[in-house]
Amino acid sequence: MDPRTNPFAPGAGNPPPELAGRDAIIEEASIALDRMRNGLSAKSIMLVGLRGVGKTVLLNRMHLDAEAKGIPTVMLDARERRSLPAILVPQLRLALLKLDRMAAAGDRAKRALRALGGFVQGMKLKYQDIEFGLNFGTEPGVANTGDLSADLTSLL
Repeated sequence: MDPRTNPFAPGAGNPPPELAGRDAIIEEASIALDRMRNGLSAKSIMLVGLRGVGKTVLLNRMHLDAEAKGIPTVMLDARERRSLPAILVPQLRLALLKLDRMAAAGDRAKRALRALGGFVQGMKLKYQDIEFGLNFGTEPGVANTGDLSADLTSLL
């Protein structure tokens, strides 16, 4: 095939012209989003496969579908030498601020922001010689035990 016209676009997350054969996964994700939006539990989805099979493309599609339904999502890239809270907190804060802007979710989002505050209480971010602290207030008894596993579960 002529490489100038080949529709295959290698690269992390580059969407192909069509997500052929992925309808079942996309529908499963759509059902999970609708269930969560209705306050019901949803089945988890785990995408596994070799490099280049389209996992990131599907994650990006799920992200766009969720945002289109008014469900804020968090896209994270786990990098070496960064703690889990340092990776999660900025993105969770953005998602909670999006929720706060939605009228129906205002009180829940404010409570969730305070829970995030308890989770990061005492956490300091340092960049070279500058140190930053975060203070969102706290939600008593939520995500503030100091045990990462318990607090992360409580926070989410």
